Parts: sequence; C-alpha cells; structure tokens
Amino acid sequence: MTSAVAGILDSKGGLRVVVTQRWRMHNHVGKGERLFVVPGKEVQEPVPWNDIPQLIFDVEKHVNQTLAPDNKCGTCIACCRLPFIRRDAHHGNGTCVNCTGYGCKIYFNRPKPCKDFSCHWLSSQSRNDKMAAELRPDRCGVVFTADTINGDPLLFEVHVDPNRPDSADAGVAREYIDAMQAAGHKAKLITHYLPDPTDT
Repeated sequence: MTSAVAGILDSKGGLRVVVTQRWRMHNHVGKGERLFVVPGKEVQEPVPWNDIPQLIFDVEKHVNQTLAPDNKCGTCIACCRLPFIRRDAHHGNGTCVNCTGYGCKIYFNRPKPCKDFSCHWLSSQSRNDKMAAELRPDRCGVVFTADTINGDPLLFEVHVDPNRPDSADAGVAREYIDAMQAAGHKAKLITHYLPDPTDT
C-alpha cells in the first residue's frame, strides 16, 4: 500500500512533512495550519532512510511553488549569496542557510531585508525598459544593485558571483556595464565582503 505525501505549514512559517493515507491527512492539520498535498507523489511506508532528503526537498519545492507562483526570479538564487542583504542567515561569504537549489525554502515567510531587496534585473521586469533575460544574475554571473552605502542614484554596484570571478569582464555583463557608464552612471565593483565577526 502506498501513502500520500504532504507539507503542513504552521502560522509562523514552520513546515513539516507528513506521509500517510490521503484520507488521514486532515487529522494532522492543527488550527491555523495549511495542508499542501504533493500531487502525484506516493511512497511506500516505511520510507527508506536514504529517500527522506529527496522527499523533504520535493515537499518544500511544491509548497514554495504553490505559495509563490508569480516569483519573477524563477530559479535564480544569486541574492541568497549576498551577505549584505541578511548577514545573520549567511555562513560568512557563503550561501544563506535557507537557500535551496530552486529558491528560498522560507520564501513565503522570508525576513524583511529579503522582501525589501530587489536587484536591478528584478526591478526592471515591471518596467517598460526591462533588462534582457541574459542579464538575470544566475545567467550572467553578476548581481547589479543600487548603491548600498550612500544611495548615490548615479552609482550602481556590481556583485560578482565568486564561482564565476570573470563574469564582469566579458559577455553581456560587460556590455551592460559599458552601456551604463556611457550613459553617465558609475560602476562600483564588489569583489569581496568583510568577514562576519560572528563567524568562528
């Protein structure tokens, strides 16, 4: 006999995975909680130990896609690697602890700094002068942002993906930088971040 798989989201954004018969799912849902049954996903019980990580991944992905269907970022997770956005959730200069291979696992309950942040590419998608699809950060290897220090409207920051250190020197990112500078803007290359004093 197979069982259905679901995620149950509590009022604080906590998510737990439930594996049981579909007709029993509602017995596991408390007051103020939401049930998200993963369509077409059935497993044999008990679930093999080695299959549990993938099961959790599938549930988190389904819940995120259900709650944030209009996420214009798509699968881009470049901002999850920028420590200046939310330092407490990053491991030094690494990736945010809430980042997955497809997006943020707490996107529906993400902190205010994350909700407030918008890179130049994302901001442009709601305007007439949209930046090209190739300039999406995960595609070009660069996150373009406003000046995060002084708010200079003519200055933009160029945050380079540490795994692609030459991204700002060639291709579409370089063309964008050159075009912006030709129009009177100033580019500030961000090559690294200061270590977080809380890191050990």
